[in-house]
Amino acid sequence: MKFYLFTLFFVLAAFTSMAQNIGNIKKQKPFKINGSIGASANFYSSNEPIATRPPFGWNIYGNFTPTVYGIALPVSFVINQYGKSYQQPFTMFGLSPTYKWAKLHLGYRTMQMSPLIFDGQSFRGVGLELNPKLIRFGAFYGKLNRKINEDTTSGRFALPQFSRIGYGIKLGVGNNKNFIDFIYFHAKDDSTSAKVINKTNLRSQENTVLGSAFKITLLKKITWTTDAAISGLTQDLADAKIKTPASGSLEKLFGKLMPYRNSTIASYAGQSSVSIAIKGYTTNIGYRRVQPDFKSLGTPYMLNDVELINWMNNLNLSKGKLNITASISNQHNNLKKNLTSELQTFVSSMNINAMLSKSLMLNMNYSGYNLKQKDGTIKLKDSVRLNQQIHQFGVMPSYTMINTAQSHTISGSINYMLLDDKNPATQKFTNSNNLSGSLNYTIGFLKKSVNCTVTGLFSQYKQDTNTYKTYGINLGSSAQLLKQKQLSLQGTAGYLLNRSSLGKVQNNLTFSGSAGFRQKHHSLRIFANYVFTPYNPINDIINKKITQAVASKNLAGGISYNYSF
Repeated sequence: MKFYLFTLFFVLAAFTSMAQNIGNIKKQKPFKINGSIGASANFYSSNEPIATRPPFGWNIYGNFTPTVYGIALPVSFVINQYGKSYQQPFTMFGLSPTYKWAKLHLGYRTMQMSPLIFDGQSFRGVGLELNPKLIRFGAFYGKLNRKINEDTTSGRFALPQFSRIGYGIKLGVGNNKNFIDFIYFHAKDDSTSAKVINKTNLRSQENTVLGSAFKITLLKKITWTTDAAISGLTQDLADAKIKTPASGSLEKLFGKLMPYRNSTIASYAGQSSVSIAIKGYTTNIGYRRVQPDFKSLGTPYMLNDVELINWMNNLNLSKGKLNITASISNQHNNLKKNLTSELQTFVSSMNINAMLSKSLMLNMNYSGYNLKQKDGTIKLKDSVRLNQQIHQFGVMPSYTMINTAQSHTISGSINYMLLDDKNPATQKFTNSNNLSGSLNYTIGFLKKSVNCTVTGLFSQYKQDTNTYKTYGINLGSSAQLLKQKQLSLQGTAGYLLNRSSLGKVQNNLTFSGSAGFRQKHHSLRIFANYVFTPYNPINDIINKKITQAVASKNLAGGISYNYSF
């Protein structure tokens, strides 16, 4: 009943919003449609002991956008073989008709409400967004997860999950430069929806989240954005209910908003950033704190137990010929000081792009990582404490000459990576450095639309007294043929000579090729690639459990067709 009420509300609101703008409908074309439909199939063959990809795969997809009197009705679908274990193909269908400041979502859709509350999560249901003038309204109701039964007989493991229904609403005022929003989100699992053999492997959950977001723009150059949220999460709906939580203002608040149980936890999260943009220079400083127990079922990929401070800068000089970006960030966990240790991470980076002349370009970059464990509830010994520094440097120059018939490009790269382990017990096995470089020459025959490339490669990896070197060459060519360049061909081949201080090793061989043809609305592509990777004896040093590694031989290919209109 709740689902039908939400559906009726959204449809009525959508038709009402369209009726307010019906005066312009005569100026629109009655009907037009554009989009594309296609299919692809691919294969993969390998001698690897553990398969990393299925031997065959297929995919059917389509995107259609009918427009009726100026009202866009986008529709998309994807069907592939990965739903076979659930006795039905994996199908996603959705459309989002829009008209001026109104948008209706039907089927599989996504909506962004807040990065802390509901973001990156799709739903199957209905949604509505209304933004007339200074009003900011959004709401949805639908299924967030479908049920997956636990199956131990098919030979293919599938992690079981309950179906989950969720809904949310956002109400705010303002525009893209200045606004304030208030958000409410709720989700609940249906513990009877899926077959679970071992009940301890899966627990049904319920979640209520309240939050707010705002953005303030000052003098067109200063922007301040903030997101905040509080969450109440019941980790197991099978637990007994509690009438009144024992302590804590957050716990008492959520005790009034949702059934409070023994496994219910309440927590908070927030983030804020300030950006300043002046002529040729932009800077941004941000802060983020997510408590250890904070979780929203509308943001499935968000990490908790983290405090982060970051600073990013961008500088443009000489009318854009010199660009410098730099950033630093520092984060740590163990916010409640109840873990045995605390991990601290400091990251810094700098990137310089310089246009030294019309033909000569230069890029230089650096990134550094400092990983360190700090004492928590116990005092760590130096022999088990994580304390590592990683430094990466890169230089990439390029020079291009172009005339009416040909283009010539010479480019190169030098990269160096150093891992410095301060732990006296592990540094012998982890300290390492890697030096790699390449030199590339490309000639393009402009009138014939043909390019040829030759690349020389070198790399050297050192760890303790062991050294692994690689020398190689890659050859490649691409061409566009026929009068209207409908036929495209591409091919590459490479060979690498490998040398190891531990003994004799094999060499690498790679090749790839593709052909594509397009004619008006049709496009067809065929591709294949082969990679032979030899056994590397350094693996035995890194992991003593590896007594023998298989030299891998991987062959992959496929075909795809697309029709656009």
